[in-house]
Amino acid sequence: MLFALHGIGVIQLEPEELSESQIIIPARERPEIDWNTCNRLATENKDFMEFIRRVRQFYQTGDLREADWK
Repeated sequence: MLFALHGIGVIQLEPEELSESQIIIPARERPEIDWNTCNRLATENKDFMEFIRRVRQFYQTGDLREADWK
């Protein structure tokens, strides 16, 4: 499972009442981004590429362009 292998968390969302959403399995924080895995996922899923570009921009510069995240 992805959460065990990569530290990905699981959230149970309650769309009608967001305050009732819960973290089922907490994510494991990593000190650095695994760029090899990110590149592989972006290659396999073109929709993911723009997200990775935004994360890379922030990671490299610390510049959070809020308009990019809306």
